[in-house]
Amino acid sequence: MENIYLKFYNEQTRKLHKDEVKDIDINLYPYLIFEDPYYMLNHDILIGRLDRKKSFGFLRQELEDVYIEHSNLSDAMHDDIVLVKEDVDPKVIYVVQRALKVLIATVKKHKKGLFFEPEDFIEKRLFVDEYQGLVEGHVVLLEVESIDKVGVYAFVKKVIGHVNDPDINTLKIVHAYEWPQKFSDDVIESLDDIKIDIEKEKKERIDLTDRLIITIDGKDAKDLDDAIDLRYEDNKYYLGVHIADVSHYVRSGSMLDLEAYSRSTSAYLADRVIPMLPHLLSNDLCSLNPDELKLTLSCFITLDDQGKVIDYEIQKSFITSKRRMNYDEVNDFLKNNKSLNNVKIEEMLLMMNELSQKLKVIRKKRGEIEFESSELGFKVDKNGKVLDVYERSTDDAEELIESFMLIANETVAFHMHHSDLPSIYRIHEKPDVVKLKNALQTISRLGFPVNLKQIGKPEPLQVLTKNTANTPYSYVVHMLLLRAMQKAKYSHQKDIHFGLGATYYTHFTSPIRRYPDLILHRLIHLFVLGEGSDLEKLMYHYESVMPDIAKHTSDQERKAVQMERDVAKLKSCEFMEDKVGTYFKATISQMMPSGMFVKLINGIEGFVPLRTLDDYYMYNEALLTFIGRRGKKYRLGDQIKVELLSVDLTEKKMDFGIVDKKIKTKTRRK
Repeated sequence: MENIYLKFYNEQTRKLHKDEVKDIDINLYPYLIFEDPYYMLNHDILIGRLDRKKSFGFLRQELEDVYIEHSNLSDAMHDDIVLVKEDVDPKVIYVVQRALKVLIATVKKHKKGLFFEPEDFIEKRLFVDEYQGLVEGHVVLLEVESIDKVGVYAFVKKVIGHVNDPDINTLKIVHAYEWPQKFSDDVIESLDDIKIDIEKEKKERIDLTDRLIITIDGKDAKDLDDAIDLRYEDNKYYLGVHIADVSHYVRSGSMLDLEAYSRSTSAYLADRVIPMLPHLLSNDLCSLNPDELKLTLSCFITLDDQGKVIDYEIQKSFITSKRRMNYDEVNDFLKNNKSLNNVKIEEMLLMMNELSQKLKVIRKKRGEIEFESSELGFKVDKNGKVLDVYERSTDDAEELIESFMLIANETVAFHMHHSDLPSIYRIHEKPDVVKLKNALQTISRLGFPVNLKQIGKPEPLQVLTKNTANTPYSYVVHMLLLRAMQKAKYSHQKDIHFGLGATYYTHFTSPIRRYPDLILHRLIHLFVLGEGSDLEKLMYHYESVMPDIAKHTSDQERKAVQMERDVAKLKSCEFMEDKVGTYFKATISQMMPSGMFVKLINGIEGFVPLRTLDDYYMYNEALLTFIGRRGKKYRLGDQIKVELLSVDLTEKKMDFGIVDKKIKTKTRRK
């Protein structure tokens, strides 16, 4: 029988309509109440994942994590989905689902022989079935068979490597997420079955090889999904967005398709890319490399002089990219007028930038909120050693590509919806009013005026992000607002994309690295381009499977994002490991009872435990301030100087101490 509590967690809701859960015995669920027609969690019951430490834990919540004392954690383990009774001392009262399915462990040696030391603290004895051929230093993947109050029972599933291997720490993370790294021999062999009759395809597609089509990507990108061209005639922009026709190579139900669906996304780790598709496709056959004939799906969009879409067409095509450009050189041209040695490309890029800015104005008017999230970039050598860490920045070239991909995604979503065709949409629901209100009240305590009358509308949030843009509080405010937002996800039903202010939105532009885009291409071939034979049967099939595809791809995306973050934390720690004792400028980015998080200028984040401070400090939540007995204060958003005290590669965290505090910057009201 399905655990109904788990449905509450998966749906990220506090109430479920009785039609969604069928008939359930309310007596089996003591923490639920029924008010026709809804089943609801008791008002004092929270549900979430547990972030368990050695001496305390946090219930992960969207707005603010709930601190739980060690004595109130019961036998719940790290990452379990649990119910917590909200009280003066919050308490775990029920484990909904155990998270521990696999464990990474290192083989150690003592007098009695070998034993397994788990990577993560589990606060239980670990019992492992015998396994031959292990030596001290081996790193293994254990599969958990069962858990009880006494111990965790597991067996060796795979030997990952040895502690002395150069990239073993990254491999530990990838295996902990059970993310496939290599393609099976069967999948690789199946690539031989891909037979494309290019001459036949050329007869059935629009020939765009005479157009000035280019790609713009990061310097190191190898999977080039998208190419663009633009011309301006009779006060109209004619934009072409040309996307690799991956679904033509990855046939429905093939071994390759099943593998791509299983992964659902490429994973972009700090020191490597784990592709959704084998390199023969991702870097070669499908990648829109320059001077090579490529099969594409093209979205031709006609826009008026202000950037409003007045006509569009979706066709299958073939192109030859005239130049592979990167963001750096395009920005250098647009910002510094550095020549690209091609007048026609330069003229087109200026026109593209002009249209991009017009599209940006339209998005802003309709409610797009420009959230600035912090994303780290890493320079690594061939052995994966981190040479430098920096915060990724977005400039005109990146915005240009983003603008064109957004308008193509919106246009395709509009078409699929109004043609009443099965589709997959990218949706971002309105924020939860309570979470947003709490975030806005916190921001008001930082000294910025907030508008609570229009809560849930984008305009007040646009004002806030604009007014805080050039203040020390910019990052803090953006993070507070982002935590109050819903998570974007895939859906078989159209809904708004709140963050973009878009009525229609989908993912069409990256089928090499995202399965939702690939399945959408397949739907376009079948229904838009009329390549399906039994349309009624196909419509029924895709309408029935699309909810599961949307859920699976959303889950895989979240998993990949978390894995990417864990590797970024690891690589940040590796970079900082030899810098203990060094001073850094930092901003206080988050506060909690046990201390405060700080963000360094290069984007790296760490923690300042209260125990490292020079006095006894109390946290005043109303003022967002730690106040010492001697009167010294530390406030959210303050700029301070910190010293790196320790780096823990296993926990992927670093602790700092405060050296001194700069004069607080006054908030400038607008």
